[in-house]
Amino acid sequence: MSGSPARIEGTLTSWDDDRGFGFLTPASGRGRAFVHITAFSRGSARPRVGDAYSYEVDRHGDRGQAAVRVAPVGGRWSAPRARAPRPTRSGRVALVVGLVLVVAVAVAVGASAATGARATVVGDALPWLIGGALALSAATALVYAVDKSAARHGRRRVPERVLLLLGLVGGWPGALVAQHLLRHKTSKRPFQVAFWATVAVDVLVVAAALALVR
Repeated sequence: MSGSPARIEGTLTSWDDDRGFGFLTPASGRGRAFVHITAFSRGSARPRVGDAYSYEVDRHGDRGQAAVRVAPVGGRWSAPRARAPRPTRSGRVALVVGLVLVVAVAVAVGASAATGARATVVGDALPWLIGGALALSAATALVYAVDKSAARHGRRRVPERVLLLLGLVGGWPGALVAQHLLRHKTSKRPFQVAFWATVAVDVLVVAAALALVR
């Protein structure tokens, strides 16, 4: 049975307190690791540049090396208490916009089921389409919850490309709900740009498919 991952001792050499992340540099001076505020041990003081920590390294994230299970040198790491996240104002706006898009797509699909030369085919498939979309959204939200838990407890993360792919294939309503209920990935601008691009592509594909059915 393999032992626990080796812990590294290093110094916090960069820290953005407003955004809650920075970088840890090991004593060797090479191989600095990204660190997020959620990786620090329960009860740790607010991080400051120059503070010494021991940590483990997760090399599977999209950012490269990331520090996990971070504790002050000489201390023991313990998982932080889970806090009930609250959606931000911008998050609530994004959620409303997304739900409006969901309703618009549903109305368009329903209209196609009632009109057009192939209305019978669409009408027969409609319950399956709706059921599949709901199942995919639920599965996507679950994956986001797993990733949020992994980030909080220092476990292996779900790659961002997987989260984006789930949104692209139709799970973006569930992703949108999970992002803003869990406060997960909402402050990472590059991810949000890519996510909304997948939403746009998905909506355009559905619109094109409806146009072909009519």
